[in-house]
Amino acid sequence: MNRITMLLLVIISIMLLISCADEEWACHTSGQSMYSLSSSGELGSASKACSCSEMRSFELRVFGRVDEEALRADFGCWW
Repeated sequence: MNRITMLLLVIISIMLLISCADEEWACHTSGQSMYSLSSSGELGSASKACSCSEMRSFELRVFGRVDEEALRADFGCWW
């Protein structure tokens, strides 16, 4: 590869890495599911965008109780 091609590949790689870092995640709920949705439409676990208090409120509203042990173990939520 010549130098110009290598330089273009480096620039494109850097731009892709920077654009991925700017992606924003939002917390969503649907029925008995809680998940995160990125600005590009990618689905993720609740822990990507949902706060511990949002997860507690969701569990209480949907299941009638909060499993504090699971929140600590799975998401690092401490009361």
